[in-house]
Amino acid sequence: MNKKYTFYLLIALLMIPSHASIISQKNNVSKPLAFRTLKRIKETSKFKNKHKRNKGNQTRNENKLYPRYEVVDSVSSERYTYNFPIGLFLIDDDGIHVEDDICTASVINTENGNIGLTAAHCLYDTDGIPIDLDRLSFSPGYDDNDDGPLGAIPISDTAVPFVHMVDLETKDYALIRFDFDRGKVQDYTGALGYRFDIEDDESTNAFGYPKNGDLENCPKDGEHLCEWQGNTEKTDYYTISDVDLGDGVSGGPFISQYDRDENLGYAYAVYRGYDIQNDQGVAAIWDEITFNNLLLELTP
Repeated sequence: MNKKYTFYLLIALLMIPSHASIISQKNNVSKPLAFRTLKRIKETSKFKNKHKRNKGNQTRNENKLYPRYEVVDSVSSERYTYNFPIGLFLIDDDGIHVEDDICTASVINTENGNIGLTAAHCLYDTDGIPIDLDRLSFSPGYDDNDDGPLGAIPISDTAVPFVHMVDLETKDYALIRFDFDRGKVQDYTGALGYRFDIEDDESTNAFGYPKNGDLENCPKDGEHLCEWQGNTEKTDYYTISDVDLGDGVSGGPFISQYDRDENLGYAYAVYRGYDIQNDQGVAAIWDEITFNNLLLELTP
């Protein structure tokens, strides 16, 4: 009898550490990001960036453990002979205070067909309160004070990275869903592709509707679509040195491999704004997992 008791006691003691380990792992996985301080979030972000830059030192076997970055190709319009995926993002600011009363947005290629990109801060007032959706609309192809072929399309839903709500200077990008009653917006406008693998010194075309700033050959009246072309730098952000793209360009896409004949390419960031202290335009680096989760949120 004593031997049986000793045997069962040993089994119980062996099982306790294993059970405790499982609980600990679950607690670590489910620890909410909301409880991190802003300093901790920024430190974590810097660590991740540093880790990515060191991936080239991994062995071939280690590389097999990591999936390649997703690349989604652009798609041409099925209804028009030209593409117009970039447009004016309109904000009815009557009675509210906003950082930008106009922004820029663009259509991206998705199975849903009614998804676009803009800056997260374009969806909030200056108190950090979400702007009512009925105040927001998007006019693809808007130019020269004239709506594009589809007019102003209402917005039915938005999705913003959670970390942006904790620190408004972080991850300033958002996905939006268009309330379009004629099928898929991208069948009419065409749609930009998108990717997550853009590194330093990338040849880039950026677009938007500036009301001021440094862009040449641009009326800078918030009514004309203007373009910047050059190379971006990648640090903790994508940056454009010595250029202020101007108010109204917020949410405008940074496009790699831009095809001027097709007016398409790969979006890889959206313009956040101008950093006066460092004399540079800034755009957040997308996190692929976060981006795809936002896309799932907007896909019925």
